[in-house]
Amino acid sequence: MKAIKIITISVFALILTACAANNNSIYYWGSYSATAYKLKSEPTAETRGQHKAELQNIIAQAGAKNKRIPPGIYAELAMLEAEDNNVSAALQYFEQEKQLFPESGKIIELMQSSLRKDVKQ
Repeated sequence: MKAIKIITISVFALILTACAANNNSIYYWGSYSATAYKLKSEPTAETRGQHKAELQNIIAQAGAKNKRIPPGIYAELAMLEAEDNNVSAALQYFEQEKQLFPESGKIIELMQSSLRKDVKQ
């Protein structure tokens, strides 16, 4: 009876380990969660730079990992570029977000329009 219990627990642990190791997401997230959390909890130029670098890394690595770029990555990168007054890069990233996720078109167009207005003022 004790052997069955040990085998059952071992099999259960093995299944849990296999499930945890298997990432079935169609998107490549890289270290997004870690850098986003760090940026929100410690908003410094360094954590902002790390998060921006991770967004760029996600874009660069997604194809190599046979995954898609997650929704919002280009838009978030656009917002960071806009905060740096790099309007042309921000508008390009917004366009890329719109191309990858056409359903976001309306909100992205509003964000682009708002950015253009801010530049004119």
